[in-house]
Amino acid sequence: MDNEQIMSTFGNIGHLLNIAVERFITIGEIIAEENIDIKGDMYEAAKEARDAGKSIEHLCDISPLGLGGGMELRHHIEPLKDYGAIILAARSLLSSVTRILLLVDIIVVKKLLTAKKRASESLEKLESVMNFTEFVRAFSVFGTEMIELAYLTGHHRNSFKEERRRAQMFSARQILEKSIAILLTSSKNSLIHSDCVIVKENRDTVFCQIRRAMDLIHFVVKDSIFDTAKHMPFDKQASNPNYENESIYTTIKRIVNLIKRYKYQMNYYESNNEGNNNSDAYFNFLDDDLWKSEKNLAPAVGGSGGRMVNNTNFRKHVSAESLDLREELSVAFEKLFEKAHDFTDSPYISHNHRKNILSYCDNCKLEFDLYLNTIMKDQHQHETAGVQLKGREPELGMLSSLEELCKQLVISVSSQIEDFNESLKICSKLVKSFHVLATNYDIDNLNQRSTKFHDCCDHIFDICKLLQHIAPTEKLQVQAKCLAINLRIYGPQVFIAAKILWKYSNSSAANENFESFSDMWKWLTNEISMIAKKILVSINTTKGDREPETEKCETTTDKLSKSGVPATEDGEMVEYSGLEGKNNGDLSTYQSKWSEDLSDDNDILKRAKNMSAMAFLMYQFTKGNGSLRTTQDLFTQAEYFAEEANRLYKVLRHFSYQVPASDNKKDLLNILDRVPTFVQALQFTVKDHTVGKAATFVKVDHVIRETKNLMNVINKVVSKCFECANKYKLNLTGITGGLTSGAVRGDDNVAGGMCDSKGTTSSSEGSM
Repeated sequence: MDNEQIMSTFGNIGHLLNIAVERFITIGEIIAEENIDIKGDMYEAAKEARDAGKSIEHLCDISPLGLGGGMELRHHIEPLKDYGAIILAARSLLSSVTRILLLVDIIVVKKLLTAKKRASESLEKLESVMNFTEFVRAFSVFGTEMIELAYLTGHHRNSFKEERRRAQMFSARQILEKSIAILLTSSKNSLIHSDCVIVKENRDTVFCQIRRAMDLIHFVVKDSIFDTAKHMPFDKQASNPNYENESIYTTIKRIVNLIKRYKYQMNYYESNNEGNNNSDAYFNFLDDDLWKSEKNLAPAVGGSGGRMVNNTNFRKHVSAESLDLREELSVAFEKLFEKAHDFTDSPYISHNHRKNILSYCDNCKLEFDLYLNTIMKDQHQHETAGVQLKGREPELGMLSSLEELCKQLVISVSSQIEDFNESLKICSKLVKSFHVLATNYDIDNLNQRSTKFHDCCDHIFDICKLLQHIAPTEKLQVQAKCLAINLRIYGPQVFIAAKILWKYSNSSAANENFESFSDMWKWLTNEISMIAKKILVSINTTKGDREPETEKCETTTDKLSKSGVPATEDGEMVEYSGLEGKNNGDLSTYQSKWSEDLSDDNDILKRAKNMSAMAFLMYQFTKGNGSLRTTQDLFTQAEYFAEEANRLYKVLRHFSYQVPASDNKKDLLNILDRVPTFVQALQFTVKDHTVGKAATFVKVDHVIRETKNLMNVINKVVSKCFECANKYKLNLTGITGGLTSGAVRGDDNVAGGMCDSKGTTSSSEGSM
């Protein structure tokens, strides 16, 4: 590049930057016009940003005064290389832009909190009404305020940077939605039977849960924007962890992170020696990404290339830091052992598992004491002698003991899942029996069954608490905790609603009230069952996530065909698998049959697997992985997905003709008839034209949701199809009959491919 091109490039950069700043400022000024309270501050920050942008443009705009002479041109370019003035202008621009963003955040928070306040006020008025006419009027106002709150929280849900806060907001919105659904019937029942104490208790519980959900929204909004801890230095944040609300998994992750920090601050080893590589294997057992990110700390702390800086001031700094880290480790281990009591104190954990957990905890204590003694001795020798102690890895024993403790905790919970699911089923049956007993005035059996119901609720709640401890993501931890709390609160209210129905068995309001609480209970148990499955699946798939990328690509198809679960990072989209036996009986019953039918003639399984792999590619797009690179790639893949679903529908419809008339055929057709509806919904969503980034993001969200819905239906209908084939000894090969050859053959290049930017079709088979 010659000198003239260099000058032109710098000039263009400065000009484009100034234009971008001007556009940004214009938006800020528009917002300021609508919000008088920040208008003055916004205009002041906008003026600073505008001046800084013009200064940068002016500094980058160098006129070629002497194009004929290289010396003169270098003289004019040389001041730019100093960067002094540009750095000052850039700092001023960054400061003013940050100030504008903070002002906009304040506006967003004020809108959210104002909407929450109005909804709370209308809720109080709704609670105090004395007749049905006032209730209808107050409920209408409350509904309007809740719609506004729901819109704002949904619109800004991605503004929260922390996964925990996003999960809390999601859970609060869920509970609000479900609680408002039963608010109408419980209030109506309370107005009709105003003299009954338990009716009022039933209604007040709903109001209480709505308030708690609103308070959680209030907390998340304020904490996410105005959290002062975010402005602390890193070391201050690290020394103020919130252990009380942490799970065991998160606490162990914190311990591993602290050990790594200490190791790099001491920096005993060269970055590429064998000792480091051996300890990496133990650090990987919890969080591979965390380990990778922490590797970048070594040069900053220990010096270039991992070599210890032999400096007195540095050694003093490391000594002070090491002391702080040892204190943090001691506190973290103390909290870890306290949380382990949730497992050992649980009445549902077997004696052998309880004994093993206590044994592993004792082993962790011994290894931790040994680790502290070793590092104190090594640090003393290092400070006095100034030499590196190669080959010493005192953390390996402690990391190994933590890993064993983790495994034992997972085993303890996994052993209870069968009983946990059984308790969920028993509760569902008991809730159904409540209605029959209440309408038949059988209060004795009703009270007797309520005891069993409460015992099962306690079992479910206890296992949920343990699942929360082993959940590998904050999202799953928050959802498990929130669902368990609401189950514990709404569970007794189902029985109270049944007693109200027994007392007023001829009242339609009491009957509607019981049905609404029953629906709430059914939703809670379904969600808890799904979260439990996700937690256990994500624990199993986390190990697979640490495999090399090439190995993952080679084994993904095998994992889909064997277990029906894609190897995702957090197990969120296990429902996308076309072979998942969710809610369709025991999958293992048909595994051998499916394995025998993996021939090319089995078009049902072939297409279901193809759709499962395509859906997994679309899910990978939401994580920034896979072969789909742009939103257009995603939309094109969704079109192929819908086309493949249509082909599979034709094959399944042809197979249904072979099934003899029975309840199984009726169930198969009922599920099968839903496929075209979901296919059309996905096709309409893909064809919907959008303009702008925000609209495109919404479209992507809708496409993913419709794909998930369609895949769930395909999942159920394929499982039902194999169930019928197994029961009636039907042949799954050669069932495509009179269908067109294109539908029978299943062109993988069309079904599994996607169009590139030039409109050509490329196969995604290599990424499946």
